[in-house]
Amino acid sequence: MRGPASILCLSLIACAGAQCRRRPAEPAKPVTKGDASFRIEYQEKVNPLEYFPLAVGNKWTYASTDRTGVNGSSQSVVTTRWITEHVITAEYDIPEGKVFLGQFLIRDVRYEEPPDANETQLRWFRDHFRDHPPSRPAGLQAKNYLVAGNCVFDLEDEGWEAAAKRLAARYREGLSWSEPILFFPLDGVSRWSSRATEESDYQAGLLCEAGKGPAPDLVGYWEVDKREDVEVPYGKVRDAVYLIYPHLGGGEQVWFKEGLGFVKAVLIHSGSYGEWETTLVDFTPAQAAR
Repeated sequence: MRGPASILCLSLIACAGAQCRRRPAEPAKPVTKGDASFRIEYQEKVNPLEYFPLAVGNKWTYASTDRTGVNGSSQSVVTTRWITEHVITAEYDIPEGKVFLGQFLIRDVRYEEPPDANETQLRWFRDHFRDHPPSRPAGLQAKNYLVAGNCVFDLEDEGWEAAAKRLAARYREGLSWSEPILFFPLDGVSRWSSRATEESDYQAGLLCEAGKGPAPDLVGYWEVDKREDVEVPYGKVRDAVYLIYPHLGGGEQVWFKEGLGFVKAVLIHSGSYGEWETTLVDFTPAQAAR
């Protein structure tokens, strides 16, 4: 489905640390794999639904593990395990694109208390875990999706007006500052963020190339790292796209496979100790469920 598209290629992000190597502007040329740094540079329009199988009735089953240190400690760790079934329940066409509503069905929640925990730690555990059971897969926050252009966004419940079947005004107005959770084709760009962030960094990169400012720091981006095979309870998924979202204290890692969806997600936070992992157990298309 990929075809050529023209962009003004300025070799924007040829930066190392605070130094930016200047390059002369180049004439427009076709986009090829890896040419575009930002999604705002990528002009070819594709349908995300050709890559991400969102359809009413489709169901993904995930196994999640949450390992959190009691009071932030890495010594006494509480482990929570659970299964989530994510089902797409409704689809709507709206001016901005398509909305897919879903629901999380949580089951088989199990807790493992640290064997060396004292009474104070156990009280903390009860207050933070047993009284607040998991409500979604660890590391995969989206229950509802907005498909707009080449992007897929997380649509929070408060961002959708169910009675009017439209996006809430506040959510719609903030879309330029919303980071897509996916941009297709995944091999088409090096990274993506919100449109506002990308446009700001793009302009900063132009000034950097002209010797009029520092290189943009490129904070707050999903980065397309590579393709690799990944083993999960569903089986061995070949040639999945490995995405990373670096941030202080650790970062997020996601493996996505076209035609299947999210395969694995890992979050690590080394400050107040926490590790979260979700893996795909099963995918049931709507037709197979009938």
